[in-house]
Amino acid sequence: MISNPNSTSQSNGLFRQIVPALRAVEGMHLLVKFTHYPGHAEDIVRGLTRDDYDVIIAVGGDGTVNEIVNGLLGPADEDIPSPNEVPALAVIPTGSANVFVRALGFPNTPVEATHVLARMLERDLRRTIYLGTWNERWFAVNAGFGMDADVLARVDRAREQGFSATPLRYLNVAIRAWLRARRNPPQITVHAESRLGQTLHKKDFPLLFTSNTNPWTFLGPLPVVTNPRNSFDEGLALFGLEKLSGVRGVIGLLHLFGADKHGWLKRLVKEKTLGFDDAKHVELDCHTPQRFQADGESEGTFRHVTLTSVADAIEVYAPQDRRQVAQRSVQEVLRDFIRLR
Repeated sequence: MISNPNSTSQSNGLFRQIVPALRAVEGMHLLVKFTHYPGHAEDIVRGLTRDDYDVIIAVGGDGTVNEIVNGLLGPADEDIPSPNEVPALAVIPTGSANVFVRALGFPNTPVEATHVLARMLERDLRRTIYLGTWNERWFAVNAGFGMDADVLARVDRAREQGFSATPLRYLNVAIRAWLRARRNPPQITVHAESRLGQTLHKKDFPLLFTSNTNPWTFLGPLPVVTNPRNSFDEGLALFGLEKLSGVRGVIGLLHLFGADKHGWLKRLVKEKTLGFDDAKHVELDCHTPQRFQADGESEGTFRHVTLTSVADAIEVYAPQDRRQVAQRSVQEVLRDFIRLR
């Protein structure tokens, strides 16, 4: 078990609840390691095989998952090990968004997720999933240029100053990034090829997201759904808006955040919206260097990035197949959240 002690919801009290639940699994022998610097989880698992450990349990957020995936699989431009050659991956969510583990069907609270995971370990319920690559690196959830990368960089800056990464802070930073992007939009050109041979070539998008699962992310309890068909069982999905300003820009934003259950808003902005599913290869180009993010971590500035989809890249413990995960509207999520509160 690899734990990131700097993730949002970790505490000594939490470990007094999750460790006994895991150790109660018959045959479990648990070794716990804590990370001490960015990239440490990647260093810990680098070179490990299934002969060393059956499973790596990540206690952290999407960034911790990203490090472990990159450590286990190595550079994406070299020989990739088969899923049964490296330890399987399990996750206990203690980050701020926890997109990866929630998309697999786990609860968002670490104690509840641990009890679900314990049952999965007892029954050995695993599945293989697709992963994405950007240049020689891996990502599990999403990656891209533009506004989302700008948001993450500014939230990281706030965290370095001692502020917590709350959903409200993300929303506040996102609104500011949206206003900046309207004044000085990035110009992203995309060329993509799907697994069925379809191609896409579009120029000068101010907003473009690449995701490996659905939802693309969460705003607290609210799922942000860009490509409803997307999942861990298909290639990459692209979502973009051709315009950020004006009424159609606002409508496109509302559609992005899921306020369009019946598709009425989508019909109004269809000709200005990009949607592309099951991509196996994507080329992204910018006129000027732009911030790039992968799995919620700012990766620096680039002008060109190559993305690919790798089928059946890694084994994960998961409570259900993705086709059993129902898509829920914002109203349904809010209703359940109010009931819980």
